[in-house]
Amino acid sequence: MTTPLRPALALAAALTSAVALTTSAAPASTAADGVQSPLAAHWTESPVKGADKLPAGITVTNWTEKTLENRTRSRLLQVVEIDPTAAPLDLQSTVGPGGDGLAEKVADQLAGVSPVTSRHPLAGVNGGLFKSEPAHPDLKKDTRPLTLQHMGVSVTDGVLHSAGCFGRYGQGTNGAVIQYGVPYITRLSTELSLTAADRAFLRLDDINRDPGRARGCARDGDDEHQPEDQVNDQRGVYTDPDEVVLFTSDYKYPVPKPGLDPYVTTDDDPGFEVVLDSAGKVTAARPGRGGGQGNKTEVYVPSGGRILQGVGTGATWLRDHAQLGTVLTVSQKLKDMTFGREIPLDPSVDVVGSFHQLLRDGDVPAALPDTCNQKGAGADGTEICTDSRVALGTNVRGHTVLVTLTGQPQDSTTTTHEDGAWLHEFAELLDSEELGLIDALNLDGGGSATLITATTDAGTVVRTPPTDREDGVYVHRPVADAVYAGISGYGMYKKP
Repeated sequence: MTTPLRPALALAAALTSAVALTTSAAPASTAADGVQSPLAAHWTESPVKGADKLPAGITVTNWTEKTLENRTRSRLLQVVEIDPTAAPLDLQSTVGPGGDGLAEKVADQLAGVSPVTSRHPLAGVNGGLFKSEPAHPDLKKDTRPLTLQHMGVSVTDGVLHSAGCFGRYGQGTNGAVIQYGVPYITRLSTELSLTAADRAFLRLDDINRDPGRARGCARDGDDEHQPEDQVNDQRGVYTDPDEVVLFTSDYKYPVPKPGLDPYVTTDDDPGFEVVLDSAGKVTAARPGRGGGQGNKTEVYVPSGGRILQGVGTGATWLRDHAQLGTVLTVSQKLKDMTFGREIPLDPSVDVVGSFHQLLRDGDVPAALPDTCNQKGAGADGTEICTDSRVALGTNVRGHTVLVTLTGQPQDSTTTTHEDGAWLHEFAELLDSEELGLIDALNLDGGGSATLITATTDAGTVVRTPPTDREDGVYVHRPVADAVYAGISGYGMYKKP
């Protein structure tokens, strides 16, 4: 007896068959005009160690650089293709078992997805952009994990962890919306607000970060960028003395105290703090945030509840309108700016934020900048970009693809090989017809770049070299979130 495919699998199979019938059988290495792609011209497909132990539906293809030009060592391009017709695979994201606001290594985030062995992720990479945060002097402990702020929209299981970046003309920034296990790349923004019992209305500024001080990008038109030389060389610091920030119950770090950053004054305001239960009822309303500066008290978001912190006029609004025992209505809207629609924040939705779409409809966008954060000297002494790169995309077969461009893995953790590309060069490489990519989003790179695949014997393989140095050895960087493929029935089950 032949078991019919489930509807989602049947649709994927039909799409795959349709693409196979309409795709040219001509060799992929040469374009119609006879010009080779960057991949075909300068890279060669190389064997994948442990390919025979990859789980069903996960394919890894390695490309090793053969034309070094200004480099002394070959780079490695790794392409993971996720085929939902070979196994019931879907794509999701996670902020890790520690909760939002805490940086964790990708290996730890993936290991914490589920206690059920059959639901362990089969492949994963680091996710969206973020900025690391210092511990408050009153809360600093050597054993406490690094804290962070997301840069752009972050959502797991319908829970919004961060407001969208304001973007040019308030049009938001790019991100990958993952719903029912399938990603699509679009421009995103958020609309957050509070309505009090007396009908007073206020716009919320952000979620799960220090009020008065945003990192990485402006959240709205009121955020003012601070020159690096005025904030101790911190990059991307934006200030606003009048804010209200929401903290969700999956924010597992103590909520902020005043005076986190000695170089920024807008977060010094003691402010006002309001605690909400699961129904939005105000159960506590008090002056001071997080127990107050100089106090060792640690204030956590109650299970199932939320906390609001205000500074400046935001604190005044909370003091005047968040009366004990009344209900505050919190509105959170995720907007798809490309299609002009709202994306309902239900448990089927995950989002990883970014700034740059590398490929759109099979082409490199004309507006894509050629950025690089980490540079070094090439073989002839001229400058090269050594930023490792990570991308999430879809291909002509309708499959999800994870891509990393890094140096070669090393035999010892006392050595490393960090290498990558300028952003535009990476996009042009991904545009090679051999890869068949249609859309691709740039994820966090540099020392964050991590690719992990599972094995059929329930093990895992870390396929990218660590490049952050710690206590004399190189380690993988703790990150904000991760994107992974796993067996779960297209996101329709409730994760434990």
